[in-house]
Amino acid sequence: MTALKRVAPFLVFGPISGPLLAGVVYSLKDGRPVVASLYAAALAGAAILIPLMTAKLGLGLLP
Repeated sequence: MTALKRVAPFLVFGPISGPLLAGVVYSLKDGRPVVASLYAAALAGAAILIPLMTAKLGLGLLP
């Protein structure tokens, strides 16, 4: 059961967002708010920039 708790963010949120979200949670549990905020900033950047870049590249393929 403990192993499932550790793997859950990767299964639920995907291969990019999962480790970043796990980093936020584990850093906050360990009392490192600065590291948690860096993980949160990277998560927000990934959540915004990856779809934006995909849309830009996809629209570039249209005639």
